[in-house]
Amino acid sequence: MEFEHVANSLALELVNSVTGRDQKTDWLADPAVAAAWADSLELPLEATIDEQGHRRLARLRTAITEVFAAIAAGETGDPAAVRVIAHAHARGLEAHGFVVDGASVSRDWPERWGVEALVARFAESAVDELTGDRLARVKECPSCGWLFVDTSRNHARRWCSMEMCGNRDKAYRHYHRRRTAIDPVEDVAGPA
Repeated sequence: MEFEHVANSLALELVNSVTGRDQKTDWLADPAVAAAWADSLELPLEATIDEQGHRRLARLRTAITEVFAAIAAGETGDPAAVRVIAHAHARGLEAHGFVVDGASVSRDWPERWGVEALVARFAESAVDELTGDRLARVKECPSCGWLFVDTSRNHARRWCSMEMCGNRDKAYRHYHRRRTAIDPVEDVAGPA
């Protein structure tokens, strides 16, 4: 199975694990699909995500979605959702702290990821985005609703990806411009 990763942020990849505005497909709901999705993010699972694990990830995903969708719309994120993220981050720091290796310090992430580690990693990514300098570049795709960090040089990226939504939107607009140019009277006044 192929997964599109267009968010430029691990936290927003979690948000985008529910596809489409109607949230028809949840890549975390099916254990096999969830494992393939995690592998595609280079977060190989140690075991399948059970129902309780899915609920934990979905709760964090909902909180991250609420906060970052509001930010993308130019609004303030829900403080309760921010607290969910902060709590998951704090629990992650307790479970997966830091390792000192000579002159360097790094997070103690596992080689194979369980639900607790995934929740901690996604929460850490969300905190990094909330406290970093890329927050003003969080956008929502007008076509599918996915969230992404605009890393383009001029910060003018509109869609999650040109291949997925950009081409579809451009084709739609071209079709309607062409149709209006061919018979503008029919479009305005109806058939003659």
